[in-house]
Amino acid sequence: MLARLGVPPGARTEARAAGSASRAEHLIDTGRLSAEVWWPALADALGLAYEAAPTVPPAEDDAVLPAPEAFMRARQILVPGPDGRARLLLAPRGREIGYLAARLAQDPGLAARIRIASPKTIRAAVAEHHAAALTRRATRHLAERRPALSAARTKLPGGWTAAVAVLTATAVAALGGSTPLLLAIGLLECAFLAQGVVRLGAARERPRDPEPPALPDADLPRYAVLVPLHREVAVVPRLVQGLLRLDYPAGKLAIRIVVEADDGPTRAAVEAAIAGTPIERVVVPPSKPRTKPKALNYALALVDADLVAVYDAEDQPEPDQLRKAAAAFAAGPADLVCVQAALAIDNAGASRTWLARQFALEYAMLFDGLLPALAGRGLLFLLGGTSNHFRREALARAGAWDPYNVTEDADIAVRLVREGGRLGVIASSTAEEAPVHHSAWMAQRTRWMKGWIQTWLVHMRYPRRLRADLGWRDFLMLQVLLPGQILSALLYPVGLATLALALADASATFADRSFAADLLLALCLVGHATGLAGAVLLAARVRDRMRSPASWLDVLTMPLYWPLLMLAVLAAFRELGRAPHRWNKTEHGLAERDTPLAEPPPGALSVGSTRV
Repeated sequence: MLARLGVPPGARTEARAAGSASRAEHLIDTGRLSAEVWWPALADALGLAYEAAPTVPPAEDDAVLPAPEAFMRARQILVPGPDGRARLLLAPRGREIGYLAARLAQDPGLAARIRIASPKTIRAAVAEHHAAALTRRATRHLAERRPALSAARTKLPGGWTAAVAVLTATAVAALGGSTPLLLAIGLLECAFLAQGVVRLGAARERPRDPEPPALPDADLPRYAVLVPLHREVAVVPRLVQGLLRLDYPAGKLAIRIVVEADDGPTRAAVEAAIAGTPIERVVVPPSKPRTKPKALNYALALVDADLVAVYDAEDQPEPDQLRKAAAAFAAGPADLVCVQAALAIDNAGASRTWLARQFALEYAMLFDGLLPALAGRGLLFLLGGTSNHFRREALARAGAWDPYNVTEDADIAVRLVREGGRLGVIASSTAEEAPVHHSAWMAQRTRWMKGWIQTWLVHMRYPRRLRADLGWRDFLMLQVLLPGQILSALLYPVGLATLALALADASATFADRSFAADLLLALCLVGHATGLAGAVLLAARVRDRMRSPASWLDVLTMPLYWPLLMLAVLAAFRELGRAPHRWNKTEHGLAERDTPLAEPPPGALSVGSTRV
């Protein structure tokens, strides 16, 4: 573009300008110089106007969507001026500044056609120019390319038939007397038994593999961090400070906070918090479905990196988490496509309600017990919704996230493994807050259950193909993790009540109980006891590793927590029919937390200031 302006290559100011500009951009990248200071100052020195908020027209409908590296490297864009003539927005660097200064000295009239803007502003302008194409890709790419793997189709008759068949069979069995009923309950108890067996296996102490050596800065891959937000004003300052603590070379790290265009308060809060930092904001135009995975897809198309991490609004990751993930990928096999960091609940004070403590114990059992055990055995497991670290190439090959699935984490885990990938875990944690009140817990858990049902129904559309893709071990593990958990949650209270009535002979249904019925009852009790034992032993193993160790009372009252899951499953089935793609928003920033407010690294620019 500068060559078109006739900029001579031999400008006398070239070396001086190149040196000062390179130094300035390094200071901006490391957070020690505010871009909001440098670029207006450069514009003033060149005698040019500075543009902070350009008006950008939409691209033509048939325009080709640029590759991610083009978005990342964009430093110029043509925009219409008030007089209808095109103006060049430019973020010159190095020798380009000397060329530009020399050309302006030769032809002062060029100043009316050129504006200086920061690279951040230009990247945002290029994204806005291609917003329609980016939105289409974010919402339709998987559904159009691989419709059998998308939850866009809301009519899933096979799944509904299976669910209705299970409930109908149980009811019919109850009318047939004790033996058919106990047989039906026994079959359903198999789900609880399977959960118990898997947890018992995880409860066996197995030494973890030693951590791989840290990589020198020169060998670290390029990293992109995506953080989708929606109606999250309260947590933005804390979030930004936590992201600024991430220990990773600035020149290899791109952090993008993703917000909705019509969420004005969050947009303003993010803009204020990231001022003077290397963090950038991505604005997603309004479109359906309104889901986190759609926002992630939109942002993914704008970043060019080797590795991609996802965090949630309330997250406080350990500063070295990106380095640990990069080391794990470097030391791991080529088919290691995603690693999961542990999630740890840090509610404190009055926010550590019994419900929040059960939630924290549940997380500890999952991230400190079950996932490391499954990963150590090379088995499929479901990712958490945050602190996932992906190889970008593998993520794109799998079709990225399904915008119509409300547990995109579980779905992408299955698709990555179906593509031949392997999942792992890293010894790093991210602090999160748990819902304090039942209403918030219920909304969140309903979404999780609905998404797990979606994920299972989608991948079980063609069971033989799924079995061929996964192999028998992972195919069976998927049945334990998805329908196993759903059935366990749905029928745990029913099975418990049935067994109690049978043991006490408190129902006429069991008056005809025979030897076969007694044998079935004994087998049901063994299955139920195994499920309980697995949960209690796994909880006992991990409880002392929690940020706030769980008490034995919390461990022993877990069976009182599980009936709540049945309510969430029932609500999930109802929502699956009425609003399959509705995202039940969890409000954050309500809990008192024991993770100290993060501070930026030494020497970094204070968040929101313009000190240099």
